[in-house]
Amino acid sequence: MFKKSPLKKRLGTFSIIIIAILAAIALSVPTYIVFDWCNNNVKLSFTMIATIYSGILYIVIVVILSILLSILSKQHAHAKELKNFKNFTDVLHRSSSEIEVYETLYTFVRNMHLVNHVTLFYRNDRSANDITWQRITNERMPLCRMEPRNCPLIKYGRECYVKNIATDITCAYQLSEHKAGSYVCLPITNGNLTLGILQLYTKSRYFFDDTIISKLKSYIEVAKPIISSKKTLHQLNKKATTDKLTKLYNRSFLEQYLENQIETSSKLSVIMLDIDHFKRINDTYGHAAGDAVLVVFSQVILRCLRRTDLVARYGGEEFIAILPATDTGTALSIAERIRESVATEPMPKINNIQIPNITCSLGVSAFPIFATNKNTLLKTADVALYKAKQSGRNCVKLYTKEMGI
Repeated sequence: MFKKSPLKKRLGTFSIIIIAILAAIALSVPTYIVFDWCNNNVKLSFTMIATIYSGILYIVIVVILSILLSILSKQHAHAKELKNFKNFTDVLHRSSSEIEVYETLYTFVRNMHLVNHVTLFYRNDRSANDITWQRITNERMPLCRMEPRNCPLIKYGRECYVKNIATDITCAYQLSEHKAGSYVCLPITNGNLTLGILQLYTKSRYFFDDTIISKLKSYIEVAKPIISSKKTLHQLNKKATTDKLTKLYNRSFLEQYLENQIETSSKLSVIMLDIDHFKRINDTYGHAAGDAVLVVFSQVILRCLRRTDLVARYGGEEFIAILPATDTGTALSIAERIRESVATEPMPKINNIQIPNITCSLGVSAFPIFATNKNTLLKTADVALYKAKQSGRNCVKLYTKEMGI
């Protein structure tokens, strides 16, 4: 935007010429003084004097050039580091999720080529009661077998430095394969909560000095508020797509997710579930009892499904489970497991009154066997559920074309 004026350019060239003249005078004057003194006081040939003086002068010039090159090299490295750090912050701000921020942090630290191994663990809050720790990378031999319940970094947010594995006190969970070298574990925290752990291991002893640690911490400090904001945003989005009572996904999220699965999957199955005689529970024991039953029912479904499956509250006492890449035989087996588990699951007490056990009816359909789009798939599952209700409830029915739509 702003260009240097011709006057500034001329001043730059003029300054170089002045410096060159001054440098020439600075070298010429002592040269004349030394040669004149030696000529009058030292009984050596002119050639010998010139040779000695030239040698000393060359040494001085080489030392000065080495110092200048060292300064320039440090400035270049510093400029490169600043540019890398700027790129890091730019990529961070473009990240769309918490996981992307962790991946960016891992990638930039790894690309520094400081150490042999870089590992990053992060906290994954599936729900208030389901917290797992996952690893960004899958190294053949990570630094430790992290035990979240006892890891001091997770419990207290404490840093861990081991300067020499052979002589220092090491972490109790460090893998025994790492017999030499040094490592550092740095927590990624938000207040008193540890969100992640950055681990670096090198085969060199006493490698991690204050400069390296400070550099690593500067990357973590920049990433921390973005991780926190992405985590908060994710939680807000989850609230918008989560049923307040059961904490399962709601109908809005389910329909969007199912649409996406149909577009990307070659096959999937759907189970539609409904609590038998749920209105009778509400009428007899009250709506608080009904809510308690819905919560227990949703927990039983979750317990019976696989991690790859998804369940949502479709409305009232009706729920839908989506089973990606699952054939009808497996879906029927899972549906039967849910039915049996629900029938034997004890219900809670409300105002010291024991709610009796419940049963449920389930309808199963599959894509693309019985439906080629979301609406038809849900309709066929609903028809199968209706057949289960007609058959006396507390049973599983698979949709067939004879049932119609």
